Amino acid sequence: MNYLAHLFLAGPSAESLIGNLAGDFVKGRISDDLPAGIAEGIRHHRHVDAFTDSHPSVAAFRRVLIPEYGHYSRVIADVFFDHFLATDFTRYSPEPLDAFLTRVYATIDPHVDQLPGRLRIVYPRMRDEGWLESYQTIDGIRMALSGISHRLSRHPQLAPAVHFLVDRDTRTELERLFEQFFSDVMTQ
Repeated sequence: MNYLAHLFLAGPSAESLIGNLAGDFVKGRISDDLPAGIAEGIRHHRHVDAFTDSHPSVAAFRRVLIPEYGHYSRVIADVFFDHFLATDFTRYSPEPLDAFLTRVYATIDPHVDQLPGRLRIVYPRMRDEGWLESYQTIDGIRMALSGISHRLSRHPQLAPAVHFLVDRDTRTELERLFEQFFSDVMTQ
């Protein structure tokens, strides 16, 4: 769900970018049919997810969301992480978000035939509809959460969770926790 963060943490090669993006689309055992670089990217994605799940700042972040959203707090946190990264991208990167995404798409596009599973369907929409750019805005996060809600079996109403980003005090606390976590995950 945190597509932007996984792309940001990937290596610069097409295979690394594809693998890190594909981590949410490839479940279970990694197929021997995948190119080695894509398989390594998926393993990196899983390593980042495991690190994220064990980080104390992430646990504290999710505790803010749990009273209202229970086990969906993990999904919401992932989307919020991309929001905080997108809104302050140059804090973590020497290039602006739009330049980063232009470079990422230009690197992946010649290799779309290698995209595994549903990513082959999702990636063009992500790119063409500006999903990752939209993470900079509250409306973009609301739309992302709404889209996720429709894909989940119980159709929970996740979009109202943006109130955590609108409330200044809560947002400040969540941003602080994100910054603590993200500086650590960047060293992984």
